[in-house]
Amino acid sequence: MDYEYEQLAQREVVEYWRAILATLKQRNLLKPRPQQGGYVVPHALAILDKSRAYYILDMLRLGGIAREQWLDRNLWQQWRAALSGRKICVADGYGLVICVARTPGLPTATRLPAMIPLTSECMPDGLYTVTLGQSKQGDVVLDLAGAHRAILTGGTSGAGKTNFMQSIILQLCAKHSSDEFQVAIVDTKQVDFAGAFDRLPNLFGEIAHTVENSARLIEAVEQERQRRQAVMAAAGVADWRLLTESFALLLLVVDEAADFARNPAMDTLVEVARKGRAFGVSIVLGTQLPSARVINPQVRANLPTAIAFQCRTHLESQAILGTGGAEALDRPGLALAFLDGKWQTVQTLRVEPESSGLAESVSAPPTPALEPLYAAMVRYALDELGGAFIIGRLYEQFGAQISKRQLTRLGQRWEMRGWLTTPAHATDARKVSDELAALANGGLPPGQGSQNGDRVIGVTGGDRCSEPVIGSGDRASGPVTGAMTGTFPVSAYSQEVAR
Repeated sequence: MDYEYEQLAQREVVEYWRAILATLKQRNLLKPRPQQGGYVVPHALAILDKSRAYYILDMLRLGGIAREQWLDRNLWQQWRAALSGRKICVADGYGLVICVARTPGLPTATRLPAMIPLTSECMPDGLYTVTLGQSKQGDVVLDLAGAHRAILTGGTSGAGKTNFMQSIILQLCAKHSSDEFQVAIVDTKQVDFAGAFDRLPNLFGEIAHTVENSARLIEAVEQERQRRQAVMAAAGVADWRLLTESFALLLLVVDEAADFARNPAMDTLVEVARKGRAFGVSIVLGTQLPSARVINPQVRANLPTAIAFQCRTHLESQAILGTGGAEALDRPGLALAFLDGKWQTVQTLRVEPESSGLAESVSAPPTPALEPLYAAMVRYALDELGGAFIIGRLYEQFGAQISKRQLTRLGQRWEMRGWLTTPAHATDARKVSDELAALANGGLPPGQGSQNGDRVIGVTGGDRCSEPVIGSGDRASGPVTGAMTGTFPVSAYSQEVAR
């Protein structure tokens, strides 16, 4: 190595070492020396290769800094900031070695956008995928049928938890028909999923607004999971997407889990989270009262994807994430998430009711009539079966146009909707309600809309655009390397840097 390159290499390792010691001093890890002045500093031998600098620490002269303190990842992050984004870590083997990348990290935004509106450009292309928001590394995408099918989320009132749930629902409804995706919504606050959400054609059942109705809807989702399990067992299929006539992804969204903390419905929610994956049943469980009473270890263990918005205390953050951090979030929509094995800070997408129009665009028109086939079946039940909705007889008459399985599912949905009566005994038939009879004749009671995947035609209030139309919005959107190598004692610079 010639003299000039040796001087440059020595200057480089000293520059890194100064930043390392300065950070230790900022964190009050260096102990002062009252008699001599200055600080007690660690000693190391530096080795420089083509891509990294290594600082082999003298284990007998660590400056009084404990081994576990050197392994603190928060310290590594602070070092990285002081070293222009260079990756840095401490290897722990027979001794401690600080490894510093010689190439600075790429420049990243120091702060995420304060608000990112939900637009059509935000939505990913993949089946059952949604965009959570944006981190400093780019878009963060969730797979609701795969790795992120069981989500726990929470935060203080107004922090963004409900908005996140709305964003998931609207993105999935905009991308999938009711044959591909259905959603069951529990909204005991009765205000967060009103209006256009009531008319989503992808609804599995009527939105539940009371604890009693919510418990029934949650139980209906579990019964559907059990039904799918029986169908798949009979077909010898282990994955719901491999059936000849595949199921729709069913998503259960619970806005406030605290309402069920001491309710048997919580056990059902855990069961759905634990067993739903193979049968196409996913869950998003939220709360603005995160505590050990609401989110017990069993709940968190079965909801591996954790997304926390701003929390009041470290304990609330710990209830959701298993660790602190969410109490430091400083604005609505900003979330701390543990996704795919790593922590990410994400600015989530915001549903803007006054500008996006997404909820209206994916909702069914407010005054529809039943599809002709469904209306014909209802009229046949009224005229020929005395108002009884008998699956076998209806299949005999309409089997050329609808499968028995589809007819059975239709009867279940209509019963949940209240369009068919619930039989008193298992052998009794469901009966057509007055509301369903009116629908079959082209009329609809005021204020009611299409739900549960029922196809609609004949819009009497003016045609609506069936294509999701969303307002557009903007989204926020020189390495130095050397070939010098060598070995250098950096301990001689310790006192100079630490003063």
